[in-house]
Amino acid sequence: MNFRISSVLKIVGFLLVVLSFAMLPPVLVCLYYGEHRTAAGFGHSIWNVLLVGTVLFLIFRHHGRNFRVRDGFLILAACWFFASLFGSLPYLYCGLAINPVDAFFETASGFSTTGATVFADVEALPRGLLLWRSMTSWFGGLGILIFAVALMPALGINGTSVAEPDKPSVTMDSFSPKTLRIATGIILGYTMLTALEIILLRLGGMGLYDSFIHSLGTVSTGGFSNYNDGILHFDGIYARVIILIFMLIVGTNFTMYYSFTRRGIKAFSEDSEFKAFRAIMIIAFAIVFCALYFIETGWSHGGEAANAAFQVVSILTTTGFVSDDFTAWPAFCQMILVLLMFIGGCSSSSSSGNKVVRIVVIFKLVIHGLETRLHSNVIKPVKLNKKDVPNDTVSAVSNHMFLYIVMTFVGAFIMSLENIDLLDCFTSTLSLLGNVGPCFGSVGVQGYFGDFNYFTKAFMSLMMIAGRLELYTILVLFTPGFWRSE
Repeated sequence: MNFRISSVLKIVGFLLVVLSFAMLPPVLVCLYYGEHRTAAGFGHSIWNVLLVGTVLFLIFRHHGRNFRVRDGFLILAACWFFASLFGSLPYLYCGLAINPVDAFFETASGFSTTGATVFADVEALPRGLLLWRSMTSWFGGLGILIFAVALMPALGINGTSVAEPDKPSVTMDSFSPKTLRIATGIILGYTMLTALEIILLRLGGMGLYDSFIHSLGTVSTGGFSNYNDGILHFDGIYARVIILIFMLIVGTNFTMYYSFTRRGIKAFSEDSEFKAFRAIMIIAFAIVFCALYFIETGWSHGGEAANAAFQVVSILTTTGFVSDDFTAWPAFCQMILVLLMFIGGCSSSSSSGNKVVRIVVIFKLVIHGLETRLHSNVIKPVKLNKKDVPNDTVSAVSNHMFLYIVMTFVGAFIMSLENIDLLDCFTSTLSLLGNVGPCFGSVGVQGYFGDFNYFTKAFMSLMMIAGRLELYTILVLFTPGFWRSE
């Protein structure tokens, strides 16, 4: 076997060292609020994670700097798995009555930016642990952006859009200065967006701690809250408007902002994915609003537009914040939300799901197929942004869509072993695979999975990570050819 496993372990070691330092802010919060037992638990977690990470990094520090494509798949999977595994230690050391599977599920939900939970009463959790819970989703959103914009294109697992000449691109040959510049820009922009939302929420009267939690959950599209009823805990519309705006920002392809600095507003107005993203939101909002307005739901007329808009954007961007109990909405409106779960946000964004650009390519492929049936002699390629989409890209998009549907059925089958309603099986799987969080039926808008058995929760933990990493990244590891020497 010709894999540079040692190089992957070196990166995992460095990741764990960074992860240990990331646990320091929750310690400070614990000390501030007098949560000394929780602070001690974080202390034990930091020591263990730092020790393992340092040992791995020092042992393999002299191993490879260059990586092949197949190494990239293993790096992605290893980073998210070990981050979730070691990131679960605070839940185990902080005196909670929680088992390792539940701790792993909660942490995987965070790093995959899903927002599902095994805690029925999150308000009973220590504030330091709630901060760590939200930080995992923030780091997960940041990590996926760096990989999506800087590394995934080189792996061929984000090849869902036609790259324009002025969009950044890198190769997997090495971590070049260009790669580092892109990553640094993403980190800076991501951090600035988070800080700006914190300030705006604070100006609206939200407490500093609450502003931190909900800003981390918004920018990462993780949707974690420190309240059982989420943003419904806050009166008024100001906080919802701010969160809605930032959900739109982070649900958009981040390379578009880079293009905006070069091309101005044309970067958005001429981009096929963004135009589709905007159209889907407007159509979904109009349908949901009209349905809720003309069907009695018990709302005041002033709240229909705001709640419909917020929920459509929240589900489409896979953030998962809830402005109303949509499980009580008419079935027609619920069906719209299920479709939005399936679609997801834009490529190279914090959002997950199938991604809008794939839906656009599949739609164009269907139209192309119909035209071919009518005019068999006409050769008309699929176009995106006025450019021909390569056949291998179209094939990759089709394969991903098929695999996504297959995994939805596999997940639903596993969920059915719990003997829950068939609708619950499919919608819960869609929510977890698309990293949305809230569900329908028995799971509910809180996304509570605490009552499921250990096998189901372990499987769903891996499904959340697989969904976050574009499926192929995880599934390719289970093929014999991946481990075969070249």
